[in-house]
Amino acid sequence: MPHAKIKIVPPFDMKLSLRFATACRFESENDCREGKFRRIIKIDNVPVLLTITVSGNVENPAGRVQWSMPEGGNVRRKTILDLSRRIVSADLDLEPFYKQASNSHTVKKVTDTFRGLKPILTPTVYESAAWAIMGQQVNLNFAYTLKKRITEKYGRTISIDNRKYALFPEPVKFKKVTVGQLRRLQFSTRKAEYLLGLSKSVTNGELNLELLAGENYENALEKLLTVRGIGIWSANYILMRGAGQLNCLPLGDSGLHRAVKNWYKLKNLPDHEKVKKLAKPFAPFRSLYTLYLWYSLLNS
Repeated sequence: MPHAKIKIVPPFDMKLSLRFATACRFESENDCREGKFRRIIKIDNVPVLLTITVSGNVENPAGRVQWSMPEGGNVRRKTILDLSRRIVSADLDLEPFYKQASNSHTVKKVTDTFRGLKPILTPTVYESAAWAIMGQQVNLNFAYTLKKRITEKYGRTISIDNRKYALFPEPVKFKKVTVGQLRRLQFSTRKAEYLLGLSKSVTNGELNLELLAGENYENALEKLLTVRGIGIWSANYILMRGAGQLNCLPLGDSGLHRAVKNWYKLKNLPDHEKVKKLAKPFAPFRSLYTLYLWYSLLNS
């Protein structure tokens, strides 16, 4: 099986990072058993099974990726390595954020506790956008259930070495899908319309989500907010988990607001302005501020 080393900027704790990527038992795409990240991903129209492992320690991580093409085909080695590095945020240097966190006794406790935590990104920005639509105003378990259902219905399952890997559906797969068909999977009418509209715009080339990673944060946010069904929470989530933007603040996220209340020992759940004010000192790393506060809830 082809393999290669991937350089990872320390600190990096693979175990912490993978735990967040599989926080829900209904997760169907990411296989993180044995401390490895496995995922089947279509690259240049070829299904590729990626296996990313990290040895060493938090301060001296050594990354390695293996890949196979169970259905044949050719994919450039550089493309595979670049995607692997992107998924595990290999090039992200946490130290500038930690330096800012050191000015806050509260946030420093969080970063010290979870040192080396990095975001695990979705392979495509489209997937994060679809997920954000499914996650609107429902609990995490139900959102993952919707994701699992559309993957089973419109994606594919590929068996490799007695394991089944789920391939998330591409936007073109929804070209002939109707609102009624998604309703039968327990989508609300609005969510069905939003997902189908998003998929159509991407398929037709009207919306190129994958370019958002290189956009200025404010410009990227403005573009997403013009898409029907994407509000301030969804847009920030997409830019954070899909595009890897570092200054996102998903206001209105129940987990973020709850974590802020817990860590700052507030009497009441903070409103948007309060969260925004508390996060301001951590710009341009508000995505990391959010990630670390989110993660703290897994241990509460």
